[in-house]
Amino acid sequence: METQDEEAPDRKGGVVLAEGDDVLPSVTSTDWVTYADQVAVVRPTSDREIPASEEEKEAGEGYIGRQATLAVDKVLWSRPDAPQAPESLSLDVAGWVFKDGRRQEFAVHDTPRLEPGHTYILALARLDDGTWSILGSGAALPYDNGIIGNGESEGTTSTQQAAAKRQAAAEPADPADAPESGVEEQVRGASEDALVSLLNNSATAAPADGTD
Repeated sequence: METQDEEAPDRKGGVVLAEGDDVLPSVTSTDWVTYADQVAVVRPTSDREIPASEEEKEAGEGYIGRQATLAVDKVLWSRPDAPQAPESLSLDVAGWVFKDGRRQEFAVHDTPRLEPGHTYILALARLDDGTWSILGSGAALPYDNGIIGNGESEGTTSTQQAAAKRQAAAEPADPADAPESGVEEQVRGASEDALVSLLNNSATAAPADGTD
């Protein structure tokens, strides 16, 4: 889904944060209905480490990957004629970075790590090789206790109110410089019904071929 940015990452509560390169556009509801095949409620049921390369081990620093198995609990929205959502899927998700014997969790800015014990909403696309992928860093929403924005993101657990405060603090002083609101910003604090309504409205407004 994402790759680590070459610039020095930030650190938040011991979690190493970096920007990511998305496979597909994933920020807005139009992105979701244009590029996603399925939008579903999922639960990570287990995860496993993907070992660092021998070169990284010898250098004493590098990246340890992680693969999560997720149960697909409920499909919320489907693209017309989309391939059927699987009952479960395995995804490569954020793992850990290590250096000089110290290991830290890795996460992408404003994006969940997808950890067991939490619930999420994901916008998913089936790739040409038949595997499934999250669209990108904007296509994973915390969804603990049936509230969008409530749960794990960036490796920490917080309420949707705290997430809203962080978002407000990060907004530029000039509204003209603000990016287009993402899906989470539009439905944070609401249930899945609000998201489904947003996606249906966006699908109706979007051109059939996904162009502007």
